[in-house]
Amino acid sequence: MLKEAFTEPKRDPHKLIEELVELATVARREGLLALESRAMEHPHPFLREGLMMAVDGVDPQALKQILELTIDTREEEKLRAIRIFEAAGGFAPTMGIIGTVMGLVHVLSNINDPSNLGPAIAVAFIATLYGVASANLLYLPLANKLKARLQEERLELEMMLEGILSLQAGEHPQLIQTKLAAFVQGRVPAKAEREETAYAQAQSSRSA
Repeated sequence: MLKEAFTEPKRDPHKLIEELVELATVARREGLLALESRAMEHPHPFLREGLMMAVDGVDPQALKQILELTIDTREEEKLRAIRIFEAAGGFAPTMGIIGTVMGLVHVLSNINDPSNLGPAIAVAFIATLYGVASANLLYLPLANKLKARLQEERLELEMMLEGILSLQAGEHPQLIQTKLAAFVQGRVPAKAEREETAYAQAQSSRSA
């Protein structure tokens, strides 16, 4: 998961749409069996397995359930790893405070030497600084970044799922392209519209 946080994933949704539309065109002209060789050689395991099941004639409903379960399982596995960073972000300040208390105990045990009290207290409080800083500058930002990457990955897998099901159903490639483009184009505007509506409602309630 650390590797995923510090490396940019090679995701190109527009290229993926073009590829799925091309596969749908071949399937519509020559049948699903014509995709067998291309499916077996595809580098992405999720798309490869989904296409192979479609070529093998797996029931569409069963295919959808299997692929959705695969997406959910993959997401849950990564969420478990992300929760480790979130837990570290929660415990780090507490560990810093414990370090400070231990440092102050050491200071009080040498209270007979006033000349060293100032530096010793400063060192003791550094532990709290380390704990708070590591939580807010390392662990929690890593967790949030990994969550964003996970959402992008899920969106990509859902695009593949929709493309495979549409391809198996024999839908027109142009229709498939329009449906898949909605994954890329439709999410952000819809969210902006919801935020704008909520803001307008809040403003109207305040004026009332």
